Amino acid sequence: MRFIAKVTLPILLVMLHGCVSDRAIYADYGDLACGTTVIEAPAPAIIPSDQWPVAVYFDFDKHDLQMSEQSQLDLASKILSDNPRYRVAVIGSADSMGGAKYNDKLALKRAKVVADYFFSKGIDRSRMVTLSSGSREQFIVSKDREVNRVNRRAQLILLGANYNPVSLDFSASK
Repeated sequence: MRFIAKVTLPILLVMLHGCVSDRAIYADYGDLACGTTVIEAPAPAIIPSDQWPVAVYFDFDKHDLQMSEQSQLDLASKILSDNPRYRVAVIGSADSMGGAKYNDKLALKRAKVVADYFFSKGIDRSRMVTLSSGSREQFIVSKDREVNRVNRRAQLILLGANYNPVSLDFSASK
């Protein structure tokens, strides 16, 4: 009986008053309690796709960054520096050569080396998420070492403050 009273009282208050009493729910939401304030989320920024590198690539069985890949990360570092509310997910991957445990570790090393590079450029670690997909997410399945280069990567996903991916503009209006 007591449970029914606790549940029905807030519902009745909403029906009678049109808003939830802060006493009924033991919280004070100020102006938001009765829906008198409207909060508008800012429109998300759209980053041109040619400014955000989708991935950086690694040599076979390596996790060190090549100079050409560092220049790609410099582009991403600038976007992150200019937009402090953005975050980045770095997902390391490996090709299918080698065992699953080894590839998981190698892929995580690749993600961490990219995160370390961002950190060296002034990006706080709290804005980065590093993950390993090992060799489970292959773009191409091949025994050819050169073709497998696309699988030896660290993907970069630009995230908003809410950890949802930020829209990239892929328009061909150039």
